[in-house]
Amino acid sequence: MAFISKRKINGKIYYYLVESQRINGKSCKVRQECLGTADKIAQKMAAANGGIPDPLSSTVLDFGAVSALLDLATRVGIRQIIERQTGKQDQGLPVSDSILLAAINRAVAPTSKKSLYQWFERTVLPGSFHQADRENLSSQEFWNNLTSLNQEKITAIEDELTHWLVEKYPLANECLLFDNRNFCTYVNTINPGTLPKKGNHKEKRRDLKTVGLSLLVSSSDNIPLFHETYAADAKRFSEIVDALKSRYGKLGRGVADITLVFDRDNNSPENIQRLLEDKSRSFHFVGSLRSNQCPELGVVPQTAFAPLAGEEFAATKAYRTTMEVYGLKTTVVITDNPDLLATQMRGVKSVVAKCQTALKQLQDTLAKWAAGGLNQGKKPTFASVEKKLAAILSHEHMQDIFDCHIDASDPDHLSLDYSLNREKLRRVQEEILGKTVLFTDQDTWSNEKIVGTYRSRYQVEESFRQLKDTKYLSFHPVRQFTEQTIRIHAFYCVLALTLCSVLKMELAQMGHPMRIHRVLEMLSDVQEVISVFPGNASGTTVVKPSFSRLEGVAKEYIEKFGLTKYAEKA
Repeated sequence: MAFISKRKINGKIYYYLVESQRINGKSCKVRQECLGTADKIAQKMAAANGGIPDPLSSTVLDFGAVSALLDLATRVGIRQIIERQTGKQDQGLPVSDSILLAAINRAVAPTSKKSLYQWFERTVLPGSFHQADRENLSSQEFWNNLTSLNQEKITAIEDELTHWLVEKYPLANECLLFDNRNFCTYVNTINPGTLPKKGNHKEKRRDLKTVGLSLLVSSSDNIPLFHETYAADAKRFSEIVDALKSRYGKLGRGVADITLVFDRDNNSPENIQRLLEDKSRSFHFVGSLRSNQCPELGVVPQTAFAPLAGEEFAATKAYRTTMEVYGLKTTVVITDNPDLLATQMRGVKSVVAKCQTALKQLQDTLAKWAAGGLNQGKKPTFASVEKKLAAILSHEHMQDIFDCHIDASDPDHLSLDYSLNREKLRRVQEEILGKTVLFTDQDTWSNEKIVGTYRSRYQVEESFRQLKDTKYLSFHPVRQFTEQTIRIHAFYCVLALTLCSVLKMELAQMGHPMRIHRVLEMLSDVQEVISVFPGNASGTTVVKPSFSRLEGVAKEYIEKFGLTKYAEKA
């Protein structure tokens, strides 16, 4: 039998391992070994486990992405820029801290304001936001703290930030990219506010009000320069052109001789005139036209097209001419892209098959009604069949390539005849598909520059795709219920996008180009782990911080900007 005994020698407690056996009916010690003091025993046990004692506890804090964004915001001076408009507060959480925390949260882990503090305390940020606590980061107090932040101040803050970015970084801003999107809100449909409105949006939530967001970004590095929020049913582009001109003029870079790139959804005579009417800050433009605006270009023979120079244009060819568009003489370039043609043809064939299935079902249904096989539901009428037919052929080009006839000679026995017109399909393929019609007032530009400039528009589209992401930089959901809070929400979402875009640019300058999503994913993998180990003395502990996955590009960036200064100190 083995047991532990202890003895007190010179004031210290020593432990012994004792083994005993029963000999002649009596218990006798047959072995005794001194194990040492409790500290010595703990050291021996640690040595037996490879010299590393098991931690008592560990805390994991988000470090990489939040510290990178905080450091960038500090270098830019975001807090100071905001405070110049909102003023400093003697007590409570500064407005600048509220906005910066909301922007960082939106970038790395979008949460509701009810969950903002829970996210905050799981990061290394408390060490840099000493006045933030559970109370002032509650949803109610967060919005109460921002009651003085109106649209005028938001615009002034963004203007100063943009001025700093343009001066600090080599942003090519002679060409700016414009686009706009509608976002769903959860504002009550009977809310009298004028900003959220019922409108069209890709989510197909017609039961929700929407708010519009416009972005103007640099063509180099895709850095957001300005944003505007607007009512979804407004004339979006024409109403903000003047504001964009004025705000760009505040950059102090002289006459604004820049080119605005936009898609065909913004085409109108009023928009073009707005761009050109103020000669002191004139905007040139590159846009696109719908095929039905210039049908004569569809029959230009292939022999008139010339290949574009440069590997980036692959097999794309172009034809150049001049046309009057919206009352203005413009340079028009039509491109013929085989890759685009192949992609569009796959889409057209898929839609054709769906239309044929739907038309056959409609035809069979009418035949059953005529034969008396159906007698439930509303009897089809010429108007209802015509409406159903229009819905089936609502996809682009379908009404052009299907020949349909509703036989109503006997109103009680309607029938449908349809066929796919192969000749019309061939004309659509040859005259429309694979082609893009561009127009511009930059008549001295080469075909390559015009086409390349318009294609760069994908960058602003990428910004909106990022804002619709569900993991990083999400603009959704918009759960604010007043016009002011919606504008503030848009402001810190765009600020988050701006910081992430600059972060992406800095990594590219270091030789590591990657998309924003990948940047945030990579840096978010770096976490600080704070472990608590037992100490040498009884009841004492040792706290040791470390990092997880600090390697590769993330390690290089963190070391270059000294981000370890934001880590929680043991």
